[in-house]
Amino acid sequence: MKNPLIRKSTRLLIISLLFLAVIISALFTYQRTKAKGTDDCLVCHEDKDLVMEVNGKKISLFVNGKEFKKSMHGAIECTDCHQNYKAEEFPHNPKKQEIDCKACHDNVKSEPGNVHNNVKCYSCHSAHNVKSAKELSKNQTDNCLGCHKSKNVQSFKTSIHDKKNVKCSDCHQGGHSVKKITKSESMNSCGKCHAKDQKDFSNSVHQVVLRQGNSKAPTCIDCHGSHKVNSSKIDIESQGCLKCHLDEKMFPGDGKGSTKFISEYKTSIHSIIQKNGKQAAGCTDCHGNHMIQQNDPSRPSTTKSKIFETCGKCHGDLVEKFKGSMHGQEMLKGNDKAPTCATCHGEHNIKSVSLSDEFSKINQVDLCLKCHQEQKLPHKNYKGEDVLISNYKDSYHYIALKNGKNAATCSDCHGSHEMKKVDDPDAKINRKNIPKTCGQSGCHTKQLNDFTGSIHETSLTQKNSPDAPNCSSCHGNHQIAKKDDVNNRIASSKGLVQLCSDCHNSVEMTQKYNIPTGRTDSYLNSFHGLAVRGGSKVAANCESCHGYHNIRPSSDSLSTISKKNLPETCGKCHPGAEQTLFNTKIHITDSLSESPMLYWITRIYIILIVLTIGGMALHNILDLIKKGKKKNKQNENNGEDGK
Repeated sequence: MKNPLIRKSTRLLIISLLFLAVIISALFTYQRTKAKGTDDCLVCHEDKDLVMEVNGKKISLFVNGKEFKKSMHGAIECTDCHQNYKAEEFPHNPKKQEIDCKACHDNVKSEPGNVHNNVKCYSCHSAHNVKSAKELSKNQTDNCLGCHKSKNVQSFKTSIHDKKNVKCSDCHQGGHSVKKITKSESMNSCGKCHAKDQKDFSNSVHQVVLRQGNSKAPTCIDCHGSHKVNSSKIDIESQGCLKCHLDEKMFPGDGKGSTKFISEYKTSIHSIIQKNGKQAAGCTDCHGNHMIQQNDPSRPSTTKSKIFETCGKCHGDLVEKFKGSMHGQEMLKGNDKAPTCATCHGEHNIKSVSLSDEFSKINQVDLCLKCHQEQKLPHKNYKGEDVLISNYKDSYHYIALKNGKNAATCSDCHGSHEMKKVDDPDAKINRKNIPKTCGQSGCHTKQLNDFTGSIHETSLTQKNSPDAPNCSSCHGNHQIAKKDDVNNRIASSKGLVQLCSDCHNSVEMTQKYNIPTGRTDSYLNSFHGLAVRGGSKVAANCESCHGYHNIRPSSDSLSTISKKNLPETCGKCHPGAEQTLFNTKIHITDSLSESPMLYWITRIYIILIVLTIGGMALHNILDLIKKGKKKNKQNENNGEDGK
């Protein structure tokens, strides 16, 4: 007989094995039942053509089983969400019952103000292909745009934010605390990334007006847009700045800041000319993008004190020239009368210098004379004498312009941006630089070539003589007349001789520069001089022999009065003139020592002339006396006979 202890142990072992078998069997039964329940649903719902009709509309009941089993809910049963559904009845649940996600996800709480409070969970996470928050964030933009179909929101796909991988949640927050951003909140929202721009905007006139309660004052989204986010300056200006500033109700009137004033930009060269497909300069280039017109009047980019910096962003080389000019120097000194870039070029109606009538050569005169006329501004020449500028309109240059010809205007002589005072060595109108100014390309190039190397030019440029003549010394500066004009002093031989005599007969000049004296008197007493003084228009004057631009000393082989060139020079009037005629000096000031023969011949002629004329005069006087006596005697005789 077996041991009772052994029998008891055997029974306990058998009971334990049976209990374990029951547990294992129950688990297998549960798994088989579960799998069978999900698969039973998918037997029908994996049919892509499965639909049901609700209120006359067909709704698809298709469920992708593979996607579902791989999703976050792949381990649960359909009935865990779709409760009270009876598989054997159609429809399974006549009364539609909303799925309560919080039954499992009771830890998820919606923040106050969440605009998605009434949005179903499956709208974002999907109904069957359930995605986690992490997975949703990978394609957040596409997920959000799946519901937000408005054109404004859809434009986000073309924005700079999308290109730089900015997500919806970066602005609107995300998860279960999605917020709508109001206009007043936009600045703080944008400032999370654009802190510097936010700071600049806080100091701008736009923000000041906004703080004063003007609801129309712009914020970030007014200029940049909310979802499209304009980054190109064309879009910002056309859709931002001009959208408001071309509204006559907001900016009425005709003055600065008015719609009429702003609209002039549309026809300006800044708006028309394009660089790399964009306007050359837009609103933000001049006014700034965020720090527009700060409260401090000295700070805005369009103030007089800042205009160099503003225009210099594009026109740096011209601004540097202008800073060194007389205009720029006066402006830097704080002279409120000094012109700025805008004075000549305008503010919004900026025209092309090469294409616009406003800057044509003839109109440029009136532009300059707005300030430089009627002695509104005092002007002195290099000798300190008053200079009248407005008489430029009497000059041949201006008359030629009026007749449609190309002639010099203000900027040709003074420069357009680099105009300097006459005593500045770099000025185009400095005494030494005037010949090059007049002889610049398109003007008097031939005359400059002739003048270069002449006695006057070398004295002017090489010897730095302060009295050496340049172009303006003979032709004038603003009132330049045509050579054959009756008002031009060099139009007649008399005037020309007087012009040359002003220097060459001046005691001060002859002593200062050791110029031979008596030359003018010798000419005036010569046959040529006497003929000119008598009004002859063909007799030789100074330029007939010496030339006018190419005047050189007789020792220069290129001189027209060099001995070898005299036959040609004199031959212009006296054909056949030979070298032998020019062995004596032309301008003889001391005939006794320089030409004794001429001296004695002259004296003999004078004696003969005196004797001849004197004898004739004496003869006539004696004859008149004789005739008078004879007549008196006859009268006496006639008187006696009458008695």
